[in-house]
Amino acid sequence: MRLRRPIAFILSAAVAASALTGCDSFSGHAAAAANSAQVQQLIEFIADLGLERDLRQALQKGGDLRQALLTLLGLENAVNFNVDGLTSARPGQHAVQVWEVTAQSAEDAAALAASQIRAVLEQLKSSGVTEGRIGMVEVDGKYYVVVDVEVTEENTFEPIRPASDDDDDSDDDNEDTSSVPAKGVKTADGKTFDVSELSGEINVQAVLEIINKVPSDGKTYNEDDITELDLSGCTSLTTISQSAFERCKNLKTVTLPKGLQSIGTGAFDSCESLKTVTLPSSVTTIDKWAFGNCTSLEEINLSDCINLQTIGNRAFWYCTSLTSIDLSNTSVTTIPYGTFAYCHNLTEVRLPKDLTTIEGSTLDSYYNGAFAYCRGLTDIYFYGTVVPEIRDGAFDGVILEGRTTPLTIHYPSSWNIEALQKQLEIGSLTLDEKLVKFEENPSPNTLTSFLGF
Repeated sequence: MRLRRPIAFILSAAVAASALTGCDSFSGHAAAAANSAQVQQLIEFIADLGLERDLRQALQKGGDLRQALLTLLGLENAVNFNVDGLTSARPGQHAVQVWEVTAQSAEDAAALAASQIRAVLEQLKSSGVTEGRIGMVEVDGKYYVVVDVEVTEENTFEPIRPASDDDDDSDDDNEDTSSVPAKGVKTADGKTFDVSELSGEINVQAVLEIINKVPSDGKTYNEDDITELDLSGCTSLTTISQSAFERCKNLKTVTLPKGLQSIGTGAFDSCESLKTVTLPSSVTTIDKWAFGNCTSLEEINLSDCINLQTIGNRAFWYCTSLTSIDLSNTSVTTIPYGTFAYCHNLTEVRLPKDLTTIEGSTLDSYYNGAFAYCRGLTDIYFYGTVVPEIRDGAFDGVILEGRTTPLTIHYPSSWNIEALQKQLEIGSLTLDEKLVKFEENPSPNTLTSFLGF
């Protein structure tokens, strides 16, 4: 990647306003914006010219920007820069966040960066962070920002509870919480059971073992009695095991805890009443059939799953009530065959920035392409720097005879449109000019987080 203008400065509380304001550069404008936002009153930054150099080198090297940058910084073990990541950080570890700021001018980019930097610094300040560093650079008309802080013994990183109008100065430790239901399992008869002792790898049998220990007039609960599964209090839980809650037919909501890493094969397969699932950003793997045949599933927020790397085949197969999927902030590179096949009401899909492959049909025709027969699709958003490989059958059945609603393909302005169209055609998407439209993704004044906040 060619450097258009080799300019980069490290923003420092001591020198930002005086040294950089007035410079015709991203850093110069950013310094002025940061000064006007009083960022320097929130946190003190240590100037580090090595960060400037390493950022430029990482951008020139291309490929996986996050990994390249962390490697150059010697921070391969850095945690992701978000509340969940910080709470799991150990003293001595670093938390790094990288942004690409897309704007029409350095001044606009700086204003966006300063606004986001202030939000980040406010959070860090509330968590006890007092030192860090920030680097900014412009490369080929794009603007990049890096924030890096080191975790110390003093940094507690406890999530801050938002203040409410009902808050007062009374001692919370003396508050009577006996009437407040514990987070846990709710059953059809309206009872809530605390299952916070669950740890490691769990399944429905482990849950039932706990709730059936509680005296309940001789009643014994089974999997069909579970209606809500709130595991957010299970701080030591890492894995939802294979077929863990398969066919829990009355389960309606699932909330999974911070620190959870893996959702096993068929974990919630055929939970026909399941409507909403809340996932933590720590999840790295959603295995095959994990939510397959959840025909009532309306909402599963994947946009915060910045650590998600793997989605198994047919993970969301036949989720016919699902309307949108946002994978844009994940680290997923491949969408396997059948992942969203037969999601008839899926209208909007935002694909991962690092996407390289969308898989098609297998030899067994039962296992269709990644988005086969998603006949309700109206918007598909592509991101990243590379047109992905789209295999035969990936979009089979999306444009069916008699369809009248157009499908818009949104793509980065840097892409070769002919190359994208060719891949879509290989992927069995019928490019009817009346039904399939192509639009460049909006470029002015957008902010993208590479290591999410």
